[in-house]
Amino acid sequence: MTNWTVWKQEKNYQRLFWAGVINGIGNRFTQVALLALLYHVTGSGVAIGLLFAIRMAPFFFIAPIGGMLADRFSKKAILVTVDLLRVPAVLCLLFVREPGDLWIYTSAFLTSMGEAIYSPARMSAIPALVKSDRLIYVNAIEQVMIGAVLILGSSTGGILAYYLGNHAAFMINGLTFLLSAYLISRMVFPSVSDENKRKPGTSAAISPGKLILGSSALIAFFVMMLTMPLASGIDNILVSIYGLEVFDMGELGVGFMYGALGIGLILSSFFSHMMKRGLLALAIIFIALEGTGHILLSLAPSFYAALFTVVMITFAGGIGNICLDTVMMKFIPRSRQGTFFGLMEMISNLSLAVSMGTAGFLLEIFTPRTLSLIIGLAYLIFAIMYALLFARVDLVKEKREFIRGI
Repeated sequence: MTNWTVWKQEKNYQRLFWAGVINGIGNRFTQVALLALLYHVTGSGVAIGLLFAIRMAPFFFIAPIGGMLADRFSKKAILVTVDLLRVPAVLCLLFVREPGDLWIYTSAFLTSMGEAIYSPARMSAIPALVKSDRLIYVNAIEQVMIGAVLILGSSTGGILAYYLGNHAAFMINGLTFLLSAYLISRMVFPSVSDENKRKPGTSAAISPGKLILGSSALIAFFVMMLTMPLASGIDNILVSIYGLEVFDMGELGVGFMYGALGIGLILSSFFSHMMKRGLLALAIIFIALEGTGHILLSLAPSFYAALFTVVMITFAGGIGNICLDTVMMKFIPRSRQGTFFGLMEMISNLSLAVSMGTAGFLLEIFTPRTLSLIIGLAYLIFAIMYALLFARVDLVKEKREFIRGI
């Protein structure tokens, strides 16, 4: 079986995939245009920092609620509703004229709130749409989607805003949400098997504490979600710094670096057919390889060597993501996946915010190459820690006990 074979068989997932590509690229258009608009009307770096804080805030409070909603109500209805509600939210930006207009921050908060609800619902929809033995291939295809959005959205968003203006980017994003809603409305969810139905008399909601402490495997998963973004957040900042400062390639260097990130993710998807067993062990191994890549990046002698290394880093990261996402989707009972992925969004975004917030301070202390070396070593330490956490975990036994306990 290959990615292409699974793609042809999973018609409902095809609609979810294209919806993700379309609204993802539209979101990138708005991100680029929104930053340009905000800087144009305020000329303030503080305002840009405030915007990022506002965009991150909903994930801390709304994502867990969005996950619980996905377990209680129709996932398709949630995804369609959020897409439709994000249309007026993004079109509010058309009315921004001066620094005093609050539409910028209101729109940023509303669209991020929608994403905080949308993300866990979408992720929990994948195992509901796709057969269990095909999840590894579908998660590989998801890396293609992320890479395509990263390359196409970031590169064309700036061009679009430059030649047609910021308002064109906002209007196109509104249209992408409408098209995404239409595609998702045509999805048909298969009936839920007895294994994945909630027990009679049990509630759809489950307390976050009970879910996190439900088993040693879940605790280990959440430790991973808490610690990995601490390194990857700084990694995202370093990519720009390597293009701008280390190799003095300016905005062109930043564009090439982000293009390399997307290429690595797309390449990782072509190796899903080789991942049959030991997915958790593979995930940990490729986290270690990702760290090794960062160490090599700190030694890169030229810009082109750095580009190649970045491709290899995200290639390893992509395979690690494919394996880990598949393990989690198979381990978590379907009736609790929305809650789990909502909590995961909250925890990972909190760590990411802390990481990106401290990156600037760390770059005042360390050179970019030294910080890259430190990040590489951090990945290696994390890989060892994850291996120790999972060393005595029997996922099959823990899943059985977890299902009995909820």
